[in-house]
Parts: sequence; C-alpha cells; structure tokens
Amino acid sequence: MSRERDCRGGFLFALAGLVALAIGIGCADGGVERSGDPSAQVPAFTVPAWVDRQINETLMRFERWSGADDTVVFPVITDIHAARPLFSQPPDFRDTKFHVLFAQRAAVAFKADFFAELGDIGFDRDPRWKPSRREDAQLRLESQRNLYKNFSLPVLFCMGNHDSGRAYGEFFSELRLSAKEYGVMFNGMTKRKGVPLVTGPNEDYGYYDVPGKKCRAFFLNTSDAGEVGFSTEQMHFLAAGLNVPTGTCVVMLVHKCIHPTIGKWKGSRPGTIKNGNLCMAMLADFVTGSKGAAGPVQWDFAKNSGTTLAGCVFGDSHFNDQAVTNGINFVITQGYGTISAKDLPERGDYVTPVDRTQTMLVDVVALKPARREMMVFRIGADSPQSDRAFRF
Repeated sequence: MSRERDCRGGFLFALAGLVALAIGIGCADGGVERSGDPSAQVPAFTVPAWVDRQINETLMRFERWSGADDTVVFPVITDIHAARPLFSQPPDFRDTKFHVLFAQRAAVAFKADFFAELGDIGFDRDPRWKPSRREDAQLRLESQRNLYKNFSLPVLFCMGNHDSGRAYGEFFSELRLSAKEYGVMFNGMTKRKGVPLVTGPNEDYGYYDVPGKKCRAFFLNTSDAGEVGFSTEQMHFLAAGLNVPTGTCVVMLVHKCIHPTIGKWKGSRPGTIKNGNLCMAMLADFVTGSKGAAGPVQWDFAKNSGTTLAGCVFGDSHFNDQAVTNGINFVITQGYGTISAKDLPERGDYVTPVDRTQTMLVDVVALKPARREMMVFRIGADSPQSDRAFRF
C-alpha cells in the first residue's frame, strides 16, 4: 500500500552463489516483452555482515524450539514495493530487491521446505510514487523474475492488489497484468523448474504438497475477482483441495487479510473482501470436519481424518497483527511495506521500525504438525521480541 522508505548507510561483507542471469521472456513468461537490459540481471555484490549475523541469531532460536521434532519451515517475503526497475551498483540496500536475496539466504540456512512471496512487488509505481511507464514496468518485472530464476527452493507466489498495474482504482501503470499473466510469469516459473504445484487454470492460485511431510500449503489470489476478492472458481478449487489425505496439516498463504476486523488501516470499515466470508466459513468447517455451502460453492470435509489447519498468513497491511476466530489463526506479517502514523489503527503499536541499510525484516514460519504448534520467528528488526507463538 505504500512507497519505499528512504534510509542511509550500510556495511559490506561476502557473497556466494547469488548471481542470476537475465531470462528470456516469451509466451511462457506471461507474454510480457523482454527488455534485454543487462542491468536487470542480479549483480555480483558483497552481502553486509549484519545479514548473516541476524539470520544466525534467529536460526539458533529456531533450532532450540524445533529440537528433534519434524517441522515444516518457510520464510515469508511480502510488500517489497520496490519501484526501482533495476539494481543499483554499488548496491543500495534501501532497495528491497536486495532483501529478497537476503531472505533466500535465510531459507537456505534454515533448510526451508519452500519460500513464500505474498505479493505487492512494486512494478506499478516509479520511485516518485507516480504510475510507472511501460518500459520501466517491463524492466522491473524482469528484475523480479531474475531474483528467483536460479533459486533452488520452490517459491509460492500470491498476487497482490498492486500486482495488476493498478491500485484502488486511481493509479495505473502503463503496463497491466491479468491474473493469468501474473500466474504464468511467477508460479509458472516455479512449475517449469519441475515443482509439482497444483494450480487453477491461470496458475495464479493453487497448492503445494511438501514432499514427505503431510503438509499442504495453499497460495491464493485475493485479486482474481476484480481488484480485491476471490472468484467463485477459486473457491470451488479451494473446496476440492481441502479434501486432503489423512493426517495432513494445511497452511494458507494469502495477500490481503480476509478477517473482518484485523489488518485495517485507520478509517477503514470492518468487513472482508468478496467471498471472504465464504472462505472463512469453509475453513471453519474444515477445522470441525463438517460440510456446508454458500451460493454455488459446496464443501464436505466429513471424510477428512486427522487433518489440521495451522493458520492463514497474510501480507498487505504493512503492520503486524493477529487474531484467532473459530479455532483458526489469522496472522499478518508486516514485511517491507510502510505506513504512516496517521493510518495506523488506534489499538496498540503494530509497526516495527526498520532501517533497511542495517537490518532485515523477514518472518520465518515454522510448523510442528504433530504437536499442533506454529511459530513465527523474526529475522532482523525487533528480533526476538516480534517472535509469535500459536497453537492449532
């Protein structure tokens, strides 16, 4: 929802193995033209010493918590809103594209099962927060793909409300992306690496069964029914996908929070997105093993056995928040989005200040399905105070 923040400073240290090559973009990449600009490639650079230090501090807490238990682990990156089309040289760590690489570095250190990108990458605006020109948007999308091209772990992408080239009906990039173009460009890239994602027809939503761990991670699109909302087709897909094998633990990855009261900027009315209530009712019935219906969408989870829902993880709000409703954990991670004090909700202090030249702000979600425990471990800003614990 907000622009990049301007910070100063930074230190340099050592890098290994994060150089990616520019990719060719044709029909398989959503139909967006390739720029061919070498500056869209991820440059060789040295990683600041504080990156590994902050990763290792959080890794130690995770290892103490996990012990000998089986876990499912994934870092979350969200709301990077990186308006600069290309990578600066020398590197400027105010640019959140570099922080995506830091989060990937954390994923490798944590031996993560996959990586979650919850949307709002930032191609729709220029650094002055004006609608982006077509050629700049193309470069920005190319640099975004290059961030992930050579990354070894499965990446699940959730389309954000800024990822179509518009936001709240007011500002438009000269380049627009349909749900299909976004899905093919990003989740299609994951599938083309051989990752067995199960997706809808546009590849903008789907799920991933973590190999050997009886965990199904859904990645949904809260912008496939207009600017904000779930399509009926996506809800049919979800209802079918929640009929899971015995003993499966489910986790939901979503951009915009569907809970009616949390994650709202000041002045926003309580409520949810289109078909958000339907989705919440379906998830509540999944938890209890019941059946239900809303309009044309029906579901029946009575035959599920030993299944659990760890929770729903969201971005979008640019601050941290959480709630438990009908036995479901709704968790919002701040990510790299910013919000002014006048727009914050009145209850409590939700925002973690972050100077991107000196610190990361990445949440790592860790599940213990057998113990029905979930932790959100913070790397960087306000760590370890921003660690959060949940039961399911």
